[in-house]
Amino acid sequence: MQTAYRRDEIVASSHASKHLGELLDRVKRKGRVVLSRKNRLEAVLVSVENYEEIIEDLEHLVTALEIGRRKTAGGKRISWDTLKSRHGL
Repeated sequence: MQTAYRRDEIVASSHASKHLGELLDRVKRKGRVVLSRKNRLEAVLVSVENYEEIIEDLEHLVTALEIGRRKTAGGKRISWDTLKSRHGL
């Protein structure tokens, strides 16, 4: 799956390195900024709030998937810490 980015979300890394404060303000306003280097997309900057929401959503998804797996695997119990570790959370 490839995400589409709008042109106004993309910032050259050279510009970003010189205007970090401005870039952080932009992330807060717009939600994300995509960094490019040599015309290739390299990274996405998101606010702390957005990042924490993403992590929480992933944790809920992993939990839901594990519940489904337990239903078909005989109900083997796995601790939350083990589950998070297994999925890199």
